[in-house]
Amino acid sequence: MNIGIIGGGQLGMMMAESAIKQGHDVNALDHAWTAPIKGYSKNLFTDGFTHKAGYQKLYEISDVLTYEFENVSLNWVNHFVDKIPQKTKALEISRHRLIEKEFASSLNIKTPHYELFDQSHTYTYPFILKTTTLGYDGHGQYRINSKEDINKIKDIHSLELIKEEIIKFDDEISVVCTRDQFGNIAVFPIPRNIHKNGILHLSILDDKISEEVKQTATTYAKDIITALDYVGTLAVEFFVCGKEVLFNEFAPRPHNSGHYTIEGCNVSQFDNHILAVTGNEVITPNLLSKTVMLNILGQDLEITKKCESMDQVYVHMYHKKEAKHNRKMGHVTITGDDCLEKLALIIGETK
Repeated sequence: MNIGIIGGGQLGMMMAESAIKQGHDVNALDHAWTAPIKGYSKNLFTDGFTHKAGYQKLYEISDVLTYEFENVSLNWVNHFVDKIPQKTKALEISRHRLIEKEFASSLNIKTPHYELFDQSHTYTYPFILKTTTLGYDGHGQYRINSKEDINKIKDIHSLELIKEEIIKFDDEISVVCTRDQFGNIAVFPIPRNIHKNGILHLSILDDKISEEVKQTATTYAKDIITALDYVGTLAVEFFVCGKEVLFNEFAPRPHNSGHYTIEGCNVSQFDNHILAVTGNEVITPNLLSKTVMLNILGQDLEITKKCESMDQVYVHMYHKKEAKHNRKMGHVTITGDDCLEKLALIIGETK
């Protein structure tokens, strides 16, 4: 089957790896010839995501299309949706934080308190402000401790913002799951996620999350993916406060916190995504051992050298042209009972 991937970043690259492994051909649409997916696609169209031309080319040579990030053109995805099993409802909702929170609330899923921010109102500090659109990896998020913090936000008068309460959570977790066209939902083991500066740093698979919390989060994620009538891999992020599970956001695509599944499970989030969008049944995931995933940012490239001589340590680089501070350049997966000890050796000397 010919699979067209809209987006050529690392998620598209890893989708392509799984697709090729399953015997498919891959074509892609991006805006740059240097996109990570370049070495995996038979045709890479660089018309970008705002014009019809690239989508049309990809559509004509593909049996099925899938998108690997949210900020594609909703207009053109709608236009070519007959070949897109993920459909567009998940895109429409996830790309607007207020609508996303309202959607979760409509499913009786608990969320932190939220409201549309009004600059004329007087609020009690502190709180979090987030842009309703185009936010990722900490971008478009602001902790507000005083009026002065609000005044520091560039172009605030032109921004639509959502105000959220600050949650004192015990853990952040994510439920990565894949739904096929038959309605089967495969749920991956749930990691604890640790962030630095709004960017995912570690995903840890251990026994520190209670079964009660896992069950609640799994039920919420299944409710979301079913209500969206979504086919493919999707991730839902939650805050854990004691036994309470609060919805944060969802991503209609494979997710950074699910990268551990490539070595940590019998089937990866990318494998199941490709199975689902090509009309096959998903495979039930099982954790093979304790596992931890570490993101490699532009300033952390030296850690890859420490991994070379270690067993059960797997380095995945994204083949990006330029290393930048806080830019995701790759990830490391460590498996086995001693994975946390190996992690300490890898990151112990980095800044």
